[in-house]
Amino acid sequence: MRINTLVIDDNLDWQKIISKLVSLNPLLNLVGTCDSAMQAYEKLLETDIDLLICDIEMPDMTGLQFVKSLRISPMVIFVTAHRDYALNCYEVSPIDFLLKPIDFERFLQSIEKVRLKYLNPCETVSVEPYFFVRENLTYVQIRYEDVLYMKAQENFLQIVTFTKSFLPILSITKMEEQLKGDRFLRVHRSFLVNRSEISIIGKNEIILSNGQVIPIGDQYRSQINRKHIDGNLVSRSS
Repeated sequence: MRINTLVIDDNLDWQKIISKLVSLNPLLNLVGTCDSAMQAYEKLLETDIDLLICDIEMPDMTGLQFVKSLRISPMVIFVTAHRDYALNCYEVSPIDFLLKPIDFERFLQSIEKVRLKYLNPCETVSVEPYFFVRENLTYVQIRYEDVLYMKAQENFLQIVTFTKSFLPILSITKMEEQLKGDRFLRVHRSFLVNRSEISIIGKNEIILSNGQVIPIGDQYRSQINRKHIDGNLVSRSS
């Protein structure tokens, strides 16, 4: 079993480094390198590609834009030297996200994920949605289900989980735009809450499962009724 792999990076030095990592792995077959999205697209038309190892920031079209443009995409591992892209990458369900400089052990972990996916391409796996936040020099993965609520604090967003609190530089509006599905509900200009953790909805406040009290903003009250209460209210028949 060899996985046909295409490396896409506009930096020739990084092309060589990533290509070397690919060549050292007996599971991977390096079929080529490209320095732009258009070159990569041409390669996809010519050759069966199983895996893209793709830089994000490139001229003309970013790696993320390129993958999003593909109707049927190979497996993707994103690599980048920029620490601000991880939150957006989940939009295309990549196998992994690697930060340059690439740690060899971390690279092997990514390829192991590729191997498992390659061996079970049709296996339906229910993966709880997640996002990343930057903490010091690392990215921390946070599952939606682990979040109690989020609170806007000036230029920061406090993300409160069952065990820890995070404070990335991010607006609550930007976070709301990028969250998938309807797990979270905006109940106040400064608060997003996990709908699964709502215990009580009062006139002016919400009480979460841990007892945390969250205020309800006037402009969000009708939205709470429409999205969370209506259709789920059990009443006695007359």
